[in-house]
Amino acid sequence: MRIKERTNLAAGILFTLIAGTLLHFCYAWSGENPFIALFSPVNESVWEHLKLLFFPVFLYTLFEIIVLFKVSGSFLTARVLGVCLGMFFILAAYFTYTGILGHNFLAADILIFVFSVLVTFCTSRYFEVRHPSLYLPLLANYALLLLIVICFFSFTFSPPELPMFQSPI
Repeated sequence: MRIKERTNLAAGILFTLIAGTLLHFCYAWSGENPFIALFSPVNESVWEHLKLLFFPVFLYTLFEIIVLFKVSGSFLTARVLGVCLGMFFILAAYFTYTGILGHNFLAADILIFVFSVLVTFCTSRYFEVRHPSLYLPLLANYALLLLIVICFFSFTFSPPELPMFQSPI
C-alpha cells in the first residue's frame, strides 16, 4: 500500500506539471475560445496562472475519487487545503520576489510553479496521513471547490482592479 500511495503521489505531481504546462498555451492554441478561457490563462496575470495549478489538481483529484475510490472527508479536505496552500505559495512567492527585484523572470516563475505543485501534493498527503481527524464534511469541501471554480470563471471575464488580476505585460 505504501508503494501504491507513493506512486499515486508521483503520478499526481507529474500529471499536474505536464497538464499545467500545456494548459498555459491552450487559450492561444484554441484561437482565444471563451470556453477554453474558463480553464486556461487568458493573460499573464498571477490570478490567471493559478489555473495552471488548480484545474490539473482538480482533475487529478476527480480521478482519485472515481477510479481509486478515495472518498473520505479527510482525503478531500487535505487536497482542498493542499491546493489552497499551493495557490497561496504562488501568490506569496511571485509578489515577494518581484517586489524585491522590481520585475519577473521566466525561470523564477517556472520554479514557483514546480514548487507550488510539490507544496500542493506533499501538504495534501501530509494532512491526509498525519492528521486524519482534520476534515470537513464532503458537502463543505464540494462547496469550497465550487466557490473557487466560480471565482476563476467570474474573474476571467471581469477581473477586479487589483495587482494579482493585472497582467504585468
